[in-house]
Amino acid sequence: MITDMLVQIIIALGIGIVAGGLDIIPMLKDVKSKPSIYRFSIFSVFFQWVILGLLIPFINWDIQPWLKGFIVGFLGMLPTMILAYGRVQNFPMALRILVHGGVLGTLISVTCDVVFKLIK
Repeated sequence: MITDMLVQIIIALGIGIVAGGLDIIPMLKDVKSKPSIYRFSIFSVFFQWVILGLLIPFINWDIQPWLKGFIVGFLGMLPTMILAYGRVQNFPMALRILVHGGVLGTLISVTCDVVFKLIK
């Protein structure tokens, strides 16, 4: 029998996969013209969101779900932002990565919160 927790994990995994897909869409247009390390960056960002999708819904902080998602998404993208800034030295692009991370984290948290309440 499938438990409620297993269903929630599967849903969170699916939401993380969707978030990862949304994050790499803009990167896919450059995959042919960039060096092979760029492909590894795409895989890294995708799996980072899959993992964040599994973590964000199960963090038990006593704050609103949207804020929890924003904070974890923002902080979760810090390593990616540091690597990207080191490569291109473009601060607006690095800041965009962090804000995008916060927004995607918020979407993950709110979506999971709504879906988990619907299946109870």
